Amino acid sequence: MQDTSPPLQEAPTRFRFVIYALIIAMCVVCYGDRAALSVAMPSIATEFGLTSGQTGWVLSSFLWSYFILNLPSAILLDRLGTRVMGVLAVTLWSMAMILGSLSASIGAFIATRVLLGIGEAPAFPLGNKVVRLWAPVRERGAVMTAFVCGIPIGLACGAAASTWLITCFGWRTAFASLGVMGLLWAACWLFISPRGDKARDGKIVAVLSVPTLFRCRAFWGIVISQCCANYANFLLMSWMPIMLRDILHLSLAQSGTYTACANLGAALLSLVAGKCGEYFVSGHALARGERRRVVSLYLVLASVMGFLPFCHTTLSVVGLLAFSLAFVAAADGANMALLADLLVDHELLGSVTGLTMTFSNGIGILAPIMTGYLLQGTGSFHAVFYIMTTLLLLGALNALILPRSAVHARPVQTAP
Repeated sequence: MQDTSPPLQEAPTRFRFVIYALIIAMCVVCYGDRAALSVAMPSIATEFGLTSGQTGWVLSSFLWSYFILNLPSAILLDRLGTRVMGVLAVTLWSMAMILGSLSASIGAFIATRVLLGIGEAPAFPLGNKVVRLWAPVRERGAVMTAFVCGIPIGLACGAAASTWLITCFGWRTAFASLGVMGLLWAACWLFISPRGDKARDGKIVAVLSVPTLFRCRAFWGIVISQCCANYANFLLMSWMPIMLRDILHLSLAQSGTYTACANLGAALLSLVAGKCGEYFVSGHALARGERRRVVSLYLVLASVMGFLPFCHTTLSVVGLLAFSLAFVAAADGANMALLADLLVDHELLGSVTGLTMTFSNGIGILAPIMTGYLLQGTGSFHAVFYIMTTLLLLGALNALILPRSAVHARPVQTAP
């Protein structure tokens, strides 16, 4: 199978680096907004009188709409194009942050989190589609990892900025400020992204066939690995500041600072891992799924977070979290690049990514909720770490076995 890219990608220009920077910045803004809630959660829980179990539900609330709308928003992305969808999505979730800062009750606050999930639903399909359309094959894995690297960078920047803003001005100011940042990104994307973007050719020429995808073993291999990685990703994204406060007995400012350090270290290491991953698969037949070995290796490396119950110093806890987060992000990036490698119907990449994220976020939505109840029932995070490690190792085994063939998103035409 040959890699057939859309027109205009045949001769890549330096402008693609501007697009790369913008799409990575979008991911940073997206996850910076999510980090704000995890840092602010102790203040919000105190203000609204929440238990640990109720806190888990609030932390997961944006995932309710995010999960349901992953596929519909990705299908809409394939029809509207990356320029229009980028502006609409980021504007919507930024307004949700601003409205959250104005909430007077926990019900109203949860409603704004659901609205945030609606806006963020197409974010990952948008990033994957932009990378597939602009990046040459030799750059795809590294650029996709750089995009996913926006997760720990966003969490680090969001945690640091939120900690300072909450300490000085309160959590409401932090939410409003981050919402304004998102609106500025939307304005930049509107004016810089090409009008006739490469995601479109004037009309849609293909329709996603879900039954065809469901019969594909390689598709399920990608989905299962993404589910395992996303469980760990969403759990740490939601609970890390609270974990650090519990394990190391830190103040709000200290937990926010160390959360930022862990995420920043993860971002730097994941960039190195992404570049190394491209080196490992260089010269291999990517259309036969050789990138799956990188996904498997990175999930195994991420699973070392199972040793966290045996760590008792700040350096060991923060260092191990950074290491694990880095390889969760690198595995995510490699897995999405693997999907782009194997997908024959590249014009449907947004929709297929959306369907993949629907499954993985369906699993991810359980992570903050289960963690809340496990913490409430056991009084520690030990069981949480062991469950995470088991899932990551299962994802690594799956990645090695299943994604070996082409992925078709519409019925395969056979010769008469």
